Amino acid sequence: SFTAEKKLMRKISEGAIFNAGVITFSRMAYRVINEVGGITNTGLTKSGNAMLVYSILTNKKNNLKFLSKTDENIDICLNAISEFKKHGITVTHLKDETQNQQNNYLKAKLQDITTIYQKYQDQLAGKYIDSTDLLTILAENIEKTDMLKNSIIYIDEFAGFTSQGYIS
Repeated sequence: SFTAEKKLMRKISEGAIFNAGVITFSRMAYRVINEVGGITNTGLTKSGNAMLVYSILTNKKNNLKFLSKTDENIDICLNAISEFKKHGITVTHLKDETQNQQNNYLKAKLQDITTIYQKYQDQLAGKYIDSTDLLTILAENIEKTDMLKNSIIYIDEFAGFTSQGYIS
């Protein structure tokens, strides 16, 4: 956001822009949530997520066949959980897919990640919110706020959108 702020300041000094600001998606989410209400949970940092997954791996080590508490597995679990959340894959989806699996090797891996994902979600429930959930809450509530109405929004140096929407 610092680079975008510098670019914006150059445009403002040229007299081309009025009443503009640069915010990250996370900051936008918190502003929207503050306006419309919704969560009072504490945000969990990347380090907090890693500590939570480490704790789960430690506590569930006797129940897991493939995943242990190595740094690599913590990253694998965090990436998997993030991808699951981004694509709307729930613990129930994983359980169903695990049941339908014929390949025992894949089935065992799915059981491990399902166990970890379930425990992760249980630990967050009612206490914490992770960054992926924050963006989901933003998407669910952005149309409820007046903050962005009649605004022009520019997304700077960001790639990977799969859909687009407009706020009117």
